[in-house]
Amino acid sequence: MMRIAHALVLVVLLGAVGSSIAYLGPRISRSGTPETSDIVDLSFRAHPGARLPLSERLIDEDGRSVSLGAYFTKSPVILVLEYLRCTSLCGVTLRNLVSDTLKTLPLEPGRDYQLVAISIDPRDRPRDAAAATETYAALLDRAGSRAGLHFLTGSPASVRNIAETVGFPYRYDPLLDTYIHPAGFIVAAPDGVISRYVEGSTVSPQEVVAAFADAEQDKSQGPLTRLLLLCHVQGAPLGQWTVSVMAAFTAANIGAALTAIAIFIAIRRRRYG
Repeated sequence: MMRIAHALVLVVLLGAVGSSIAYLGPRISRSGTPETSDIVDLSFRAHPGARLPLSERLIDEDGRSVSLGAYFTKSPVILVLEYLRCTSLCGVTLRNLVSDTLKTLPLEPGRDYQLVAISIDPRDRPRDAAAATETYAALLDRAGSRAGLHFLTGSPASVRNIAETVGFPYRYDPLLDTYIHPAGFIVAAPDGVISRYVEGSTVSPQEVVAAFADAEQDKSQGPLTRLLLLCHVQGAPLGQWTVSVMAAFTAANIGAALTAIAIFIAIRRRRYG
């Protein structure tokens, strides 16, 4: 029992700092290491169960004013906060999500899910969003893929309100001309309730299906599950506890994924007949 207790304490401690590994461009101290304030202040602050501000107005790829709620209808929504000028983790996260995960799933974009990417950079314009839509639609390579991929821009106030609801801190660094922010995304239920946080630049198809199934049932991810997921995604070293903790997590993950896939397929069949 003491070994298990020690392992859980270690997982919690690692989970508390795990998301800091994923964010882009921390402020560097004179010693050449990231400042502690950035690691703490610019990590995800998870708000599972919070409802997104669906009335916020944004601008779509065609330059039209739309509400965030327009994309929340009958399907789970993957919400990504990023910026189109980013040359680092934003592009990596989106490319991995689209080409390595969504492309491998037998799900129809626009019907089974929506992917909504909102730029945190006010310099991004609808033409930039339109170009991104074409790029990622080509990567997804599915008939009608544009129906499920949306790249939006908006006023700083609207975007900041959405980001604060998500718990997604970001800061512009004028010296580097870049935004510092966490890496990852959320999955929300069709009614706009945040269901799950996925942190890091990679995600497995099984994890996405599990997140969709949770979102369909409006089930929010528990804090212990999130801490284990952080350690798993970030590859945090667990020392002598690595084998036992990761083996337990893997077994639980496989079981949850199989259950989620079955639930999600059943929900889809019931909904669309």
